[in-house]
Amino acid sequence: MNSNMYELLDKNYSELCNLCNEINNSVLTSPHSVIVKSRIFAEQISKEIAKLENISGLDNLSLADRLTNLRYNEVFDKEINDYFYEIRKIGNRAAHEDIEDELLLALQVHRNVYKITGWFIETYVDYSFKTPAYKSPKLSQDTNVKESHSIMSKVIEKIGKLENMLSINTHKNTKVENENNEEVSLEKEINIGSLDTKTESICLLEELSKLKESSREAVEGLNTFTDFKMYMHVDRNAQRELEGIILEADKQENSQLILVCGSVGDGKSHIISYFKNKYPEIMSKFTLHNDATESLEPDKTSMDTLNDLLENFTDEKIKSSNEKLILAINLGTLNNFIDSKYGERFTRLKEFVNEKKILERSIIENKFEASNNIQFVNFSDYNLYTLKDGKVESDYIKSLIKKITDKSEINIFYKSYQSNCIRCVNSGKCPIKANYELLGEAKTQDAIVDLLVQCIIKNKIIISTRALLNFIYDLLINRSYIDIHDPMFKDKIGRLKDLEYISSLTPNMIFEQNELSFIFKSLSTLDPLNVRNREVDDFIIKFNNSTTIMEFFEEYIDYPKGYIDNLNEDKKEEKINRNRRKEVLKLFIRSYYLCGKGELFDLRDEVYNDFIKYVYHWNKGEKSKLKELYTEVKDGVVKWNGVADKNSINIFIGKNQIKYKISEYLELKADTGNLPSNAESKLEKFLTTIEVKYKSDKTNKSYGIDIDFPLYELLRRVGNGYRPNKKDKNQFIKFIEFMNKVESAGSQNEELIFTEKNRDNNKKFKLEYDDEFEIYRFMEI
Repeated sequence: MNSNMYELLDKNYSELCNLCNEINNSVLTSPHSVIVKSRIFAEQISKEIAKLENISGLDNLSLADRLTNLRYNEVFDKEINDYFYEIRKIGNRAAHEDIEDELLLALQVHRNVYKITGWFIETYVDYSFKTPAYKSPKLSQDTNVKESHSIMSKVIEKIGKLENMLSINTHKNTKVENENNEEVSLEKEINIGSLDTKTESICLLEELSKLKESSREAVEGLNTFTDFKMYMHVDRNAQRELEGIILEADKQENSQLILVCGSVGDGKSHIISYFKNKYPEIMSKFTLHNDATESLEPDKTSMDTLNDLLENFTDEKIKSSNEKLILAINLGTLNNFIDSKYGERFTRLKEFVNEKKILERSIIENKFEASNNIQFVNFSDYNLYTLKDGKVESDYIKSLIKKITDKSEINIFYKSYQSNCIRCVNSGKCPIKANYELLGEAKTQDAIVDLLVQCIIKNKIIISTRALLNFIYDLLINRSYIDIHDPMFKDKIGRLKDLEYISSLTPNMIFEQNELSFIFKSLSTLDPLNVRNREVDDFIIKFNNSTTIMEFFEEYIDYPKGYIDNLNEDKKEEKINRNRRKEVLKLFIRSYYLCGKGELFDLRDEVYNDFIKYVYHWNKGEKSKLKELYTEVKDGVVKWNGVADKNSINIFIGKNQIKYKISEYLELKADTGNLPSNAESKLEKFLTTIEVKYKSDKTNKSYGIDIDFPLYELLRRVGNGYRPNKKDKNQFIKFIEFMNKVESAGSQNEELIFTEKNRDNNKKFKLEYDDEFEIYRFMEI
């Protein structure tokens, strides 16, 4: 591509500019990454086009539906539509299956990205611009694939000869003449699949790179299940439920539609692929459809595709058909489909979804029903973690980490560590090796699990397995100081300065890389450096006045052997640089959170710990252990509008009053009639929000509100004297609606109390309505 062309995007479309440059620079070295990123490019630029054309409502559509809408509105012609279509289809294939001839496909999407970008600039950026002729990418001289250089050069040479013949929709059909004047297909002539670019692993980094989201091994699909994916596979509860349903459905003579429901990235396709590998004969009897958010043809929406796909499960055919279909579908797409124009053909499906409360906030025990043609597994019922005795556990996350760190001969990561790291010239000063060793410690793993679950509960993020593995990769390698694409990166590791080494250690990276991903951004809000209490403050003073700060690490931090040995020279220094001391202090506090020992100070979030206990006891239905929860929430409710007298709540009537506050009588009693019941000590299926209900004596009605952690934390603060501001009220709209219902259950239609503010002796007045004589009375109390 012509890099100058992308500079025209930099001013107003910097993200697109960066993405185009990444695609342009990686075609020959990371073809899979280019395919994935090109799909992202299509998403982003199509959203920009929709904004520029003032077409609203397209952001939340799937890419296929968005492109269909833009084409329908004649925003672009068939040629540009075809470029988008090719990128989307190739990107979908790369996201769900291993594909052959990745380099050829990467070149194809590379060309399409170039064409779309040129059209975009001509149309929206610079009307006088003319897109230069497309040119094939060139192999960068600083690439670190020296062993593949000659092979790549031959590929590029052939690409050059065939350049003019390469066009969209032709890579499988185009015929060319080879060197012997024989007519062959283009893909055969380039013969990329036969080029062996593998080299012997010479660094742990090469194995760790398989964890990256852009790696082929990180991609989930239905058609392949590689040895690496088999090794990384961890059994899950949702998997066991789905396995039982598939095995039972296989025995049935009638039609069977198995809905594998959930959200994006929750592992649906991975588990289906796993079963295809484990039960090939059984799974061959099922039609498998993985991506129900996309259309199969350019001119069809995802709803059209689902309508075609489910033809044998219409009301008319479901009883007579014998088709067996496993459909992985997101809950939003399922909801849209049964409410679409096609819903009339699938009323049985709609009734099933409603009966099983698949789209509702509820947990239902689910078993195979032989009398039914429709079965389901809802991945949204399962979390990445479980609750036991009021505490968080995650066998799944911890098992994934152990797959990477276990000291086992079948662990490719550990084998590489043994072969390469131990005898490496940088063995004593490589932060990657040090971080890998720290990640292998059980205490560190438990702390990381706890932090990730906090992110899920506090910040409501959804962590897919792919994002989790990419997170672990970024937890080990600091991109700011270590450029793994630099052929001399090992030499540069050996020359890292002390502060660079400190910044490259996991305890710092886990809280300081908020630009890398949404997981790191969420983790930055949990930085233990933000915890301030008396014990922490006392320690900071003691640390800053000490001349032997490394002794604190020896006494209170449980590091692997040699983790910071190259920093031990600080012991000999009587005066330590202030900036250096500050960075070492940050490392200490964060390390104490991850792998500390002893009782130096407490960095735990007590409000969070209390909430987790209440979630556990509420899902189990243990009333006796929830009394304090109902008291705390009620306290927050009655103080939401300011402190009032006992059994009263302040209300706002008319213009905001400065001189008086107005209150009404209101007595709320806890209503626990809605509590679930679960006798298990370990909860695998549970709701992460608590529905708290209160009953009014006056109306005898119950009023409920779902309490998540952010709301619970806010109500705790309100109970302790905090006054919610406008931002709080805008954030918790449903709670404001709850408050309005609660206030309407008070005595405001019969009696109001007016209290003067800000005086030594505040007077009180009462306004009441006399039913008998139908008159109002206003008097001083």
